Amino acid sequence: MDERDELGDLQMPAFLLDDPDVEILEEYDPDIPASNPLEYLQRVRQEAEKCPSVVVADIDVATFKDKQTVLVSPSSGFIPAEEGFAPTIPAQRKLAAQFSDVRQTYRRNLQNTKKGKTDQEQKLKLPAMKDESGWKRLCMGCSVSPEGSVEEGEEGRLEEGQEDTQDSTKEGHPPSLQILMAMDQWTVIQVLDFHITWLQRHGFSTLLSQWLYALMVCLEKPLYPDTAASLRTLSRCCSAIRATLDSKEDDRLAPLNLLICLVSRYFDQGDLADT
Repeated sequence: MDERDELGDLQMPAFLLDDPDVEILEEYDPDIPASNPLEYLQRVRQEAEKCPSVVVADIDVATFKDKQTVLVSPSSGFIPAEEGFAPTIPAQRKLAAQFSDVRQTYRRNLQNTKKGKTDQEQKLKLPAMKDESGWKRLCMGCSVSPEGSVEEGEEGRLEEGQEDTQDSTKEGHPPSLQILMAMDQWTVIQVLDFHITWLQRHGFSTLLSQWLYALMVCLEKPLYPDTAASLRTLSRCCSAIRATLDSKEDDRLAPLNLLICLVSRYFDQGDLADT
């Protein structure tokens, strides 16, 4: 076995120090310069052999604490439920399985719809993808400014062709297959983000939870990173609202638990699960 075999591929030298005319020194005086290039390289090789394979610096990290500018918290921001306020793990798995069945049914209906659109579906017109006021008017029944106040007169401004989707402008329109199937995936993601923003801005409502559930049914997996981040925000927000509930009989508890369960158990955000 030659020197190349002993060192292996990872530590193989660029060239070997095997010149027969050069004496290999076992010991040398470091104060005396090398007499030729090969002797210098021999010294480097001998020094390298004395070094350990792995070197760990002994650093006192306490000296850097005062200079720390970014603090990363290990917490996910999720608030665990108090005892009795969250479903059991078997119940959560059942909810996720039922949700999966609903998604499969939706996919079948979507495929059947793509084969031939009806005249009613062809006439259906939805707000533009980034038209937050239009979607707010359609889904929640009124238009909301960025500050959260209702904009006067917005509920009366309908685009031509939107009569079928905005009959109940003041009360909001619950999600329907007709509306959901008219939305492409990018629109689903954008409208889901709108609803999560409205949840943070205005609080929880039954109609809002229905839309959140319906839009999650339409989400395609695997999720885009931004969409996964939005769902995590949704779960954290739901857990914060749940933490304010005083009674297990509160009507908001079941839909809040359902949304939290779906984010964690179906969309694979396990660190936000109720355990």
